[in-house]
Amino acid sequence: MARSLNASYPWPRCTAERPPMRAVQAAVRRWWSRWGPGRSAARRIVTAWALSRLGLVLAGWVALGRLPWQYYSPAYNLSRWPWILMWVRWDALWYIAIAQHGYWLRALAFFPFYPLTIAALHWATGLSYPWAAVAIANAFLLAALFALYGLVRETVSRTCAERAVWSLLAYPTAFFASAAYTEGPFLGLSLFCFWTARRGQLWWAAVWAALAAMTRNEGIFTAIAWAYAYWRRHGWRYHPEVWSGLIIPAGLLAFMGYQWTVFHDPLAFIAAQSYWGRHITWPWVGLWLAIKGIAAGNPLQPGTVLSMMDVASGLGSMALWGYAWRQRFPGEWLSYWGILLVIDLAAPQVHGASPLLSLSRLVVILFPAYAALGQLSRRAIWRRGLAWTLPALQATLVAVYATWHWVA
Repeated sequence: MARSLNASYPWPRCTAERPPMRAVQAAVRRWWSRWGPGRSAARRIVTAWALSRLGLVLAGWVALGRLPWQYYSPAYNLSRWPWILMWVRWDALWYIAIAQHGYWLRALAFFPFYPLTIAALHWATGLSYPWAAVAIANAFLLAALFALYGLVRETVSRTCAERAVWSLLAYPTAFFASAAYTEGPFLGLSLFCFWTARRGQLWWAAVWAALAAMTRNEGIFTAIAWAYAYWRRHGWRYHPEVWSGLIIPAGLLAFMGYQWTVFHDPLAFIAAQSYWGRHITWPWVGLWLAIKGIAAGNPLQPGTVLSMMDVASGLGSMALWGYAWRQRFPGEWLSYWGILLVIDLAAPQVHGASPLLSLSRLVVILFPAYAALGQLSRRAIWRRGLAWTLPALQATLVAVYATWHWVA
């Protein structure tokens, strides 16, 4: 009799057997079954992320123990744990200092989303600032891998998606996505924007674009994904979803408003960025100056080596863009990739030893390049060549970076 009553009145039975947390878990499982990569793919993504990070930590740890450091002062080395210490170098100190003390004029070159999340995690959990910075960067990197897999799987193919994830993890300077830099958060936010825009979730795409614009100044160009998605859904017609576009500049405008209030200049971040000697010029000027420096320099000089890396990154990105165009990659991918690459090339350090300063790191956020590498590696000769060269280069550069020598 009890069974028949329970069958007749399913609502009390559901309430008793599925408390709120189980209902939430069921909703997450439904979402995952619809949008997620599947258990086997998720396991492979997490395993690849974990093993690649373990390999980099071991390379950095050996370098810290066996190679000479450039700086030994405790003021520059904020942790006694080598697996954290190796990720907190150069610009990482700026983000952690902003999280601890807030902004001063020169620090305005670094956008606020990442320092805010560091400060929030430190406040919520009591983690030290270096631990919080590294944890946030790696959490965003892992999320970015899932988003990259989903986006490329839906746009190109499952095989290309798996190889794109591997290409991101193995790219020589992609270790910056695990360091206390904005590469990891920006990759995650920009990929979330493109992924949700592709599904037609314009409000969510606008939110992710706004957060990306609060992370790096190039983030405002993630609006390209939103614009393409709106045009696909509604063409040139008016639809209430057009108002979601107002969210996109909100983060950047809030940062400008803060600067206006505190420093009396809403564009103070532009002046702050000029401290690093960058100047806006034609995109080919920096490339030409770097090539001239390579031809005139000694191949063992640090400046020459850095210029070689930057020129290779710039020319390689252009070649991959051409390949992606021939493969008919989505227009929003090509537009976003091309615009950001031109911006990076058009702001060289004209009088520096390495004119294309940090270009080998700046291209890390250009996520369509990993899909292009995944598509290119369909051919066995490319797949074998990349499998040997990319991880070896990354391990070498991690050892250089961990010991306080400039990489990008």
